[in-house]
Amino acid sequence: MKKSKSSIIGSIIALLLTLLFAWILNYLVLPAITLKSVGFWLYLLGVSLFGIMFFAIPAYESEEGQIGKIGFVFTTIVACIIILALVIGGISSAKIFSSDKYQQIADVEVKEFNEDFQDIVTNDIPVATIDVGTAQKVGDRTIGKLEHASWFEVDSEFNLIKYQGEYYRLSPLNYGGLFKYNRAKKDGLPGYILVNSKTSEAKFIEVDGGYEYSPSAYFSKDLKRHLRSQYSNYILGKSFLEIDEAGKPYWVTAVKEPTIGFWGGIVEKRFIITDAKTGASEEYTLDNIPEWIDHAFSLDYLMETTRWHYEYINGFWNFSKTGVYRTSYEYRDSGEESGEFYAGYNSIINKDGDICFYAGLTPANIAESNVGFILINTRTGKVTQYDCSGAEESSAQEAAEGLVQNLGYKATFPTVLNIGGEETYLMCLKDKAGLIQRYALCNIENYAIVVESDSLENAIQEYLSKLGKNVDLVDSNNKQKAEIKGKILDIYTAQIDGTTYFYYLMEDNNLYKSSIKTNEMQILLRKDSEVTIDYEVSDGIRNVLNLKF
Repeated sequence: MKKSKSSIIGSIIALLLTLLFAWILNYLVLPAITLKSVGFWLYLLGVSLFGIMFFAIPAYESEEGQIGKIGFVFTTIVACIIILALVIGGISSAKIFSSDKYQQIADVEVKEFNEDFQDIVTNDIPVATIDVGTAQKVGDRTIGKLEHASWFEVDSEFNLIKYQGEYYRLSPLNYGGLFKYNRAKKDGLPGYILVNSKTSEAKFIEVDGGYEYSPSAYFSKDLKRHLRSQYSNYILGKSFLEIDEAGKPYWVTAVKEPTIGFWGGIVEKRFIITDAKTGASEEYTLDNIPEWIDHAFSLDYLMETTRWHYEYINGFWNFSKTGVYRTSYEYRDSGEESGEFYAGYNSIINKDGDICFYAGLTPANIAESNVGFILINTRTGKVTQYDCSGAEESSAQEAAEGLVQNLGYKATFPTVLNIGGEETYLMCLKDKAGLIQRYALCNIENYAIVVESDSLENAIQEYLSKLGKNVDLVDSNNKQKAEIKGKILDIYTAQIDGTTYFYYLMEDNNLYKSSIKTNEMQILLRKDSEVTIDYEVSDGIRNVLNLKF
């Protein structure tokens, strides 16, 4: 009889310990309470395995331990059911059976380069030159004057945003650990950091009264725990700090929804915006998300769905990799030394002023050349592909570094610009301290055409000269564009850096300078030929933009 009582007590203790473990595990891992979440199934499996272990003791300590045996058998059956569900769910979500569905998740549109990329020489196009690494370097120094700077750390994210008409890299502050959080939690996080994407000027922006909710906070102020208390059954994605036009901080968190099988084919169509100060949250879709939100989607999510698009273009069983492309994000260098510079992606501003992620496209079986590149809008998630064959990014980086090999500068991962009508890589050259010292431009089609200079403007001027397009990069308001029609009085030719130039003396007794690349049929022109010339006057030189005859 005593053994039977001890078995009952042991079973009760096992049940209580299992429930306590379930509560602690739920508090620590915060699973979404939904059968659509593989994390929830794993959570249930962990609890059931814990129960099996504890019910085994009272179940077999005596022949009378019937209650313990019931608990042991029950938890064992539950564990087996969960394992079976995980197997079935994994099979139903497997890419081998649903590769066509995975391939269609990303919204990819193929467009022409010249349609979407305006020439920055003749148009006022914003260019973000400051990369994440540089922003980290200058951003870290901004919190040194805080009263308790050692309590906080600068987050490494530094997403590119548009704020009050200018482009910045934005980073929140993080708490420096549990003990520092206990000291700082009364006043919260004091502010965030903005780094100008063009000038690299960094400034700390103080938030009146601070803000309490953050992924780096603990207990009830932990952003994920706070959101879980509001949305218990939502599968939550990564959270980003964003600021509205008044500079007020908010957290943007995507809601993940499986679309293939039990939990495969994750898509993000809904977003939770949380006031970083009060914790109040609202749910939005892409159709009504506020205009000041620049980053709704995470880089990893966007690149993963894009990879599915190119990986399964001809199905899962495509051993020859026919039609398969790899993005530079997939094969980025993870080496400790070079990984800082070869990140495999970069941020870029498109023609509409939206922020996009840039990555190159390379055939799966060829690693030395690109067939084009993609821009992924961080706000809408739309992917645009541009066909542009030429050197892949690492070759351009090596070419740029070769110009300054005596200085040991390293080139950042490129972005793409239209300069003088040419597809061009833009790179920053950084010293060992990670600070930008020079700028480099490399022609994508012919990466032997590469220049570097101390400023972007000077680099563009030198690049244009090397292309045979000697157009001064000056403010468009100072340029004088005009047209002239008439006869050629005389023609002169010259070779400059391997490029043929024509100088036309027209009836107005002025010389007009034209590269062979302006119109290759110029070699047919003679004295008295009738021509129409569109030109631009800059510093007294009449540079031919277009020539018809």
